[in-house]
Amino acid sequence: MFVTIRKFTKNELKNFLLSIGNTPEGAEILSKKGVLYTFVIENIDTRAANILKQDAIASGGDCALPREASSFTCKTCTAVLIGSLRTIEKLLKRMEKQPFGLKNLALEIKKLIEADQIESFELKANGKILSLKKPAIMGILNTTPDSFSDGGKWTTIDRALKHTEEMINDGAAIIDVGGESTRPGAEPVPLEEEMRRVVPVIEAIRKEFPQIFISVDTYKSKVAEEALNAGADIVNDISGFHFDGRMAELVAERNVPAVLMHIKGTPRDMQKNPYYEDVIKELCLYFEETIKEAEEKGVKKEQIIIDPGIGFGKRLEDNLTILKRINEFKRFGVPILLGTSRKSFIKMVTGEENPEERVAGSLASIVRGILNGVKIVRVHDVKETKQFLDILLAIEEA
Repeated sequence: MFVTIRKFTKNELKNFLLSIGNTPEGAEILSKKGVLYTFVIENIDTRAANILKQDAIASGGDCALPREASSFTCKTCTAVLIGSLRTIEKLLKRMEKQPFGLKNLALEIKKLIEADQIESFELKANGKILSLKKPAIMGILNTTPDSFSDGGKWTTIDRALKHTEEMINDGAAIIDVGGESTRPGAEPVPLEEEMRRVVPVIEAIRKEFPQIFISVDTYKSKVAEEALNAGADIVNDISGFHFDGRMAELVAERNVPAVLMHIKGTPRDMQKNPYYEDVIKELCLYFEETIKEAEEKGVKKEQIIIDPGIGFGKRLEDNLTILKRINEFKRFGVPILLGTSRKSFIKMVTGEENPEERVAGSLASIVRGILNGVKIVRVHDVKETKQFLDILLAIEEA
C-alpha cells in the first residue's frame, strides 16, 4: 500500500473519484464531503448559537462557541461553524426551521457557498466577450508624466501604440489607459488635460487593435464618457463611483463593465495614517454598499468587477492581510481584480527601492490571489506575468 495526503477543490476531487471508477452520482456526493468550510459568524444571538451548535453536531459538523455563550451569560457572541459541504447542506435544512434569526443565517450561508462555487465569468462590451475562466492580464498603459513607476514613457501616441502592441503580444487581454497618476500624494489633473492624454491614445489603440479590450482608468465621468466614445470598453474607477455621482449612471447607460475599487481618502491624502479595526470586514461592508448603490442606479451586477485597492489608503499589514484573505471577497459573486504591480508595499518587505526591480515581488504577491479566485491581474510586466501564470495554472491543472 502507498498512502498520501492530497488536497482537492470540489471539482478536482469529483474528477479524481470519476477517474478511479466512482459513479457520477457517487462522485458528486463524496466530493461535497471532501470540501471543508469554516464560517465565522459575529454577533449571533446566544440562543441561536446554542441551537446552531447542536444542529451542527447532529449534521456531522461542529460549532465552536465561547464559554459565556454555553452558560448564557452573554446576549450575543462569535460562533465558528465547521463542516464539509455535504454537512453544511444538511445543516441548512435544519436551520430553516429554527427561530432567533437562524433561517436568515441559513440564506446568507447558502449565498456565500453559491458565490464561492462560481469558477468562471464573462466580460461583455461592444459586441466582444472576454472569458474569465482563466485569469486575464490587464496591461498598464500610463500616459502620465508622473506615475510612480513608468511616468513619461508612453506619453506620445506612437510610443503608446508600440507599448500596447508589445503587451498584447506578451499576453495582455485588457489594456488599461490612465491619464492621471494616483500614486500617494498625487495632485488631481484638470479634466481637459486628462482627456487630452487618454482620448487620442484610446482612439489609436481601437483603430490599430479592434479586438482588444480597453479600459480607461479614471474617476471622472466626463473623461470616461469621451473614452467610451473613443472606443474604450471598461471603466476602471479607483473611487468605486464615489468621487463623481454621474459615473454609475454613465456605466448603466452604456452597459459596460466597471471596476469598483476601494480607497480610503483620496490619492492626495490616502496614506496619511490610514487605520482599520478589521480591514477585511470594512472592505466587505464597503463593497456590499457600493454594489447595492450601483445596482440601484441601473448598473447590472454581471458588469461589476471589484478591486480591494492594494496600496490605496492601506498600511503594510492591511495589504498583506488582504492578499492572505482575498478569497473572502468571492462572497459578492463578481470578478475580483488585483493590482499589486511594483507597489511600495513590496519595497517595505524586500527593501527594493527601484519600482522596475520589483518584478519578482509583484509576481509573488499575486500567487494567493490566483489560487483563491482572482480573475484579473493589473500589471506593468505583462511578459513575466504571463509566463508565471502559465506555469502556475499548468501545475494546478496537472
